[in-house]
Amino acid sequence: MKQKKKTSKVFNSKVFWMAISLLCSFAMWAYITNPNSSDFQQTFRGVQVEFSGQEKLLSDRSLSISDVDTQSVTVTLRGSRSNVGKLRASDIKAVIDVSNIKQPNDMTWAYELQYPEGIDVSDITVVSKSPETINFTVVKNATKTVSVKGSFEGEIAEGCVAEEFVFEPSTIVIEGPEETLAQIDHAWVSFGEGKIDSTYSEEVGYKLMSESGAQISTKGLMLSANVITATQPILKTKEVPLTVNLIPGGGVDEDDCTVTIEPKTLKIAGDTRLVDDINSIVLGNIDLASFQSSYTHTFAITLADEIQNLTGVTEAKVTIEVRGTHTKTFTTDNISCKNVTNGYSATIDTKSIEITLRSKDTSALDKVKPDDISVVVDLKDYGTTTGQVIAAGTVYINGVENVGAVGDIRVSVTISKD
Repeated sequence: MKQKKKTSKVFNSKVFWMAISLLCSFAMWAYITNPNSSDFQQTFRGVQVEFSGQEKLLSDRSLSISDVDTQSVTVTLRGSRSNVGKLRASDIKAVIDVSNIKQPNDMTWAYELQYPEGIDVSDITVVSKSPETINFTVVKNATKTVSVKGSFEGEIAEGCVAEEFVFEPSTIVIEGPEETLAQIDHAWVSFGEGKIDSTYSEEVGYKLMSESGAQISTKGLMLSANVITATQPILKTKEVPLTVNLIPGGGVDEDDCTVTIEPKTLKIAGDTRLVDDINSIVLGNIDLASFQSSYTHTFAITLADEIQNLTGVTEAKVTIEVRGTHTKTFTTDNISCKNVTNGYSATIDTKSIEITLRSKDTSALDKVKPDDISVVVDLKDYGTTTGQVIAAGTVYINGVENVGAVGDIRVSVTISKD
């Protein structure tokens, strides 16, 4: 009887039951935290759907995947805490192998879950998948050619000018689903850095862009090139004077002339080596014997093909004034021919010519007598020509220096065969 009371007293003791509760809690904690327990369960949302074998589908059969009804799935997995517990949704992939598809069609396929290395797959049980299948369409590919556009991210050095970009290739041929191709407007290239003073070129990748500037993924597309050779041509600029060559004649040279050219200079651009060698642009040659006191002529500005005219002016007006000279007019009938072709004769039809002589010294002009003046026509370039011709004559003055004839001398000559 006493023993029964003692036992009853123990079971009715608060201390006893507290100890029992503590022991049970410890047992449950040990069970739950046991890394080898296979009853740990976790749900993963946002597991990405991937298609394997797309490259083979694209390259071998010109087929592509489109209209995928969902890009991610939700799965619940059970296994040991040490195995399942260390997974994240981004570690798991929902994979569909499309490498054996041979024809376009609407598809509903189940997917397989793939896990990263180090995960014991045999310890994992798939409790649920949502959805369990993926709907997608296999379509015949189309092609589209888009232009390459871009921007240079560097800085152009002072004294240089940048020309338009050069991209090689200048277009990209894209093969893929029509709905994707319809979104693509161009390929975009960004290249270059730092300050440059000569032509810059590099190989770079590119992005496919929509008309609004949104980037389009290249996934599932076949591209004709993976990189672009982007070139920023750079030209050196230089301001150079316009000039003319003055040929001495008629008793004067360039020191006796005032030359005015409008515009005075021209800004050019070109390859550094070419531009460095250009110190002036010669508009043309002017024979000072061809006019008496003043000359005006508009010359076309011509440049080598490799040089650009940045000023944009294509003509220059040249004015020449001869300073401090005197003129005197004579008439001569002393006209002859030379270098007449053998077997031919030349008859001078012009009986006399009025000659204007010019000199800086009036006393020199006063010394000239009509008999000192002669005109000679050189016929060597006429060869076997026969008939009447108008030929240039050259004026000679015997015995007097610093005097010259001005103006064109034309003589009528009849050439006949002997």
